[in-house]
Amino acid sequence: MPQPGVNTPYDGLSTKPKAQLLDEALQHVNDVAQLVGGDWLDVGTPPVAFDPANAEQRDAWHRAPCDDRATTHQYDVNVRQLAGPSEFDPDALSEKVRSYWEGLGYRVRQIGPAAQDSGGHRSIIVDLPHSASVSFSANTEILGISASSECGKWD
Repeated sequence: MPQPGVNTPYDGLSTKPKAQLLDEALQHVNDVAQLVGGDWLDVGTPPVAFDPANAEQRDAWHRAPCDDRATTHQYDVNVRQLAGPSEFDPDALSEKVRSYWEGLGYRVRQIGPAAQDSGGHRSIIVDLPHSASVSFSANTEILGISASSECGKWD
């Protein structure tokens, strides 16, 4: 069985039920949201406060096709937090999340910062088995958490 956070090529489909796949994606997002703190919103119109236990919100999370086959899907959960009166410190927040994930044994990939990016954008990603992933992005004005569940075959 692949170790958490090990970048693996396509490693087959998950056999977990859809509800469990959604639960796991929501848990990944909620863990980071609790670690960072603050008020997190989903990406709906209008945005709603993120609550992984809210049944109505659970039903709204969509599934997306996986890259491997047209008959496979995964859940995508995305939340964001906008800066209040003060700006975010993307370096400190990214390092806090990185340390947390590395403490869990995950291998973290980082994208950014680009030299010309005045907002300090950073994005860190953990690749999980069965094409799942979790990511955290930060700049001085917005934070984001995203999780994709394992890929599974859905009817």
